[in-house]
Amino acid sequence: MDKIGWGQLGIVLALSRIFAEAANFPSDDINYGMQRFTVIVLSYILLGIALIPVYILTKNGASVISCSVSGKTGAVIMIIYLVMASVSTTTRLQFYTSSTIFDAAPPWILILFVSIVCLYGLFKGIPAVVRTGVIVAALFLFLLIAVIIGVSDHIQPDFLYAAFTDHPSTLLRDVIAEFSKNGELVIFALLCSDVRKNAFRSLYVCLPAALGVQLLMTFLYNTVLGEYLNNTSFPFYMLSALSDISLLQRLDGIDVVVWVMSAVIKISLISLAIYSACMKSFLNKKGARIATIAALIVSGAASLYFSVNTNDFLNFATILESGIPLVTAGFIVPLCNAVFRFLKGKKEERYENS
Repeated sequence: MDKIGWGQLGIVLALSRIFAEAANFPSDDINYGMQRFTVIVLSYILLGIALIPVYILTKNGASVISCSVSGKTGAVIMIIYLVMASVSTTTRLQFYTSSTIFDAAPPWILILFVSIVCLYGLFKGIPAVVRTGVIVAALFLFLLIAVIIGVSDHIQPDFLYAAFTDHPSTLLRDVIAEFSKNGELVIFALLCSDVRKNAFRSLYVCLPAALGVQLLMTFLYNTVLGEYLNNTSFPFYMLSALSDISLLQRLDGIDVVVWVMSAVIKISLISLAIYSACMKSFLNKKGARIATIAALIVSGAASLYFSVNTNDFLNFATILESGIPLVTAGFIVPLCNAVFRFLKGKKEERYENS
């Protein structure tokens, strides 16, 4: 398989992360205001800590999914998490599109479209997906600049006021929920071997870009929408609808296209990560593709179910936002491998000295 550049991977991982910010489910209990800035920054600090085992392993060129018990165990844990992340992404995209300009479209049409495109991306390979992702990222950057220009006259800095929670437990809950949306941690851990060199540099692009854009979007939400923000299902879509640029008119149509394409890139990356986990652990190329196709089918079927059973999806989302699935797949599995390799190295050193 052809290799990709670390900058390319960093850009598409940032785009993948930003999608989660734009497609926050309306029932996600997100507290906006000044506290939101604190929540985002603290979540990235947690992410930096979680990346330490991955950094240790990738620096030494080791596999991330083998652990002290069995490489297959780590791979299965990561695959389960990635399927859950794919279900969440597809369901949120379906709800987003049906709540904006595709309200009359049956849920299965979008889910089938996304699944087919992601399946095509799987067969084309990571270079094609990443190149497409870079183009989508450029389109998003254009949209973001256009939105800023379009709403610049509506920005009111007076809307920024201290609104911190009275109870630290609420802040902690928000930070953990925000941290749990960083599934790119697991995606990077599995796809970093497809980078030509200096894979960890991808995060030097991804993390600052995603953090900066999230903070910028939060600033726009608060200063433009003000007190109406907490009653808005999709704040960025509302900003794009408010934007008035004579050349483009309203930007909400472009907004929907950008986020649909971003979700397709994200799910394609998830599919490629599942394929990589299967290939590195227990299946050959053909078997890994079949397993990944099966994962896409399961993800699509679950998303279709959740699209008409919102309460069940909220319970499912609560599990993801607890942070436990991400910590298990993205931190504990690499940590076990790092410890195992350290102990193995010490054992070999003692053997050579004896």
